[in-house]
Amino acid sequence: MSFLDYLMHGGPMMYVLLPLSVLSISVIIERYLYLRREKNAASGILEGLRVMAGRGETFSGVREWFFENGSSSRIMGRVGALFFRNNSRFSEDLENLVASEALFHEKEMKERMWILDTTITMAPLLGLLGTIMGIISSFHVMSVSGLGKPAQITGGVAEALISTATGLVVAIVALVFYNLLNAISREIRMTIESATRLLFHMKNAFFRDGQDDRIDEDVALGNFLSESSR
Repeated sequence: MSFLDYLMHGGPMMYVLLPLSVLSISVIIERYLYLRREKNAASGILEGLRVMAGRGETFSGVREWFFENGSSSRIMGRVGALFFRNNSRFSEDLENLVASEALFHEKEMKERMWILDTTITMAPLLGLLGTIMGIISSFHVMSVSGLGKPAQITGGVAEALISTATGLVVAIVALVFYNLLNAISREIRMTIESATRLLFHMKNAFFRDGQDDRIDEDVALGNFLSESSR
């Protein structure tokens, strides 16, 4: 049986399940490419910050480096721009402001994910509806012609099974990639949180040092690593 025959024997619900599957695949591809790019960029920024903290880079040098390289991550770039725009000593208000900005852009990572969430629930229900319609068709044939038309009866059963199987396949694929994309989003969020905490520790160490424009490596990295290990 060819794919076209498969669609034709699946009943009317196939004309709903097919566009739904195409839409879900489009969302999966778009979100995966976007999140993978953000993940790689954010990881690169965090690694760069760790290297500069380890070698005792000046805070102004860190700021200059960030403005040159931070744009590779759309979300991290905005959070960092907000952080470096404030040149005052660390304050709880600044921390809350940066956290709020990061939370706002977290929504950007979850755009259109509701489509996959809906597909996970809707596709099996559509398949079940197709199953019911196929069984109703089979019983209708039996009530009109008895058992004299087995081809039509089995055709209704086949329609029911194809519809159910298609709905389950669409839902399973959507579920797998929904969880995968959410896992990538969590990794990005953790990376951004780590980079932000490191920036705060570096800034605090610079102000505590006060003698020159260099970051206290032990204070910056020690505090950051101890907090990260909790």
